[in-house]
Amino acid sequence: MSALAVSASLLVAAGLFNFVAMRVPAGRPLVTIGQPAPGFTLPDAAGRPVSLSDYRGRKPVVLVFYRGYW
Repeated sequence: MSALAVSASLLVAAGLFNFVAMRVPAGRPLVTIGQPAPGFTLPDAAGRPVSLSDYRGRKPVVLVFYRGYW
């Protein structure tokens, strides 16, 4: 019975490592208040690429980050 418990524990630990620890992105320097946002290109809600440089200096930009699949 102990071999089954060890196997189950290893399976749970491997699952947690794979689905939690490996999904956490590497730490990056934080952007501080007052600094310009770094340039980036990301898809919008419709999947079209949008670059910050397209709007920089022309109009105010509000960044909204949401998580999940809608």
